[in-house]
Amino acid sequence: MFKGVFEHQLDDKNRLRIPSKFKKELTGEHGEKTYSFFRGMNRCICVMSDDLLDDTISSLSEEGISESSEASTLFFGNIFSAEEDGQGRVTLPSALKKMAGIQKNVVTLGRGRRLEIWAAEKYYEYIEGVDYDAELKKLGI
Repeated sequence: MFKGVFEHQLDDKNRLRIPSKFKKELTGEHGEKTYSFFRGMNRCICVMSDDLLDDTISSLSEEGISESSEASTLFFGNIFSAEEDGQGRVTLPSALKKMAGIQKNVVTLGRGRRLEIWAAEKYYEYIEGVDYDAELKKLGI
């Protein structure tokens, strides 16, 4: 279960390190790190282990993923496999980086079964107007 918020930066080659706290959740059955990026809501980049992403895709309705569905075109067309280098860095796909408005500063946020990567300024703008107490009540907390 992903939880917590980390601030960090892209390097000059648009690479970042997934925070070590989150790495174990992105490890496959045989210890390999297999995960993917995809376009999330509110202009963030989602990160999910490939095993969980496959399970999520399998649970989608046939109607939802039909050839004529715009949603499936947008979703499947925006999934990118992550490839870490020898130092554990991963390059953000340029299409997703552009969509999210990421320049240098990023926030990686745990959201339960997935991670979200935000442009830091967009994340802080997004949460600034949120009524924290009302949102916790929606969660039953």
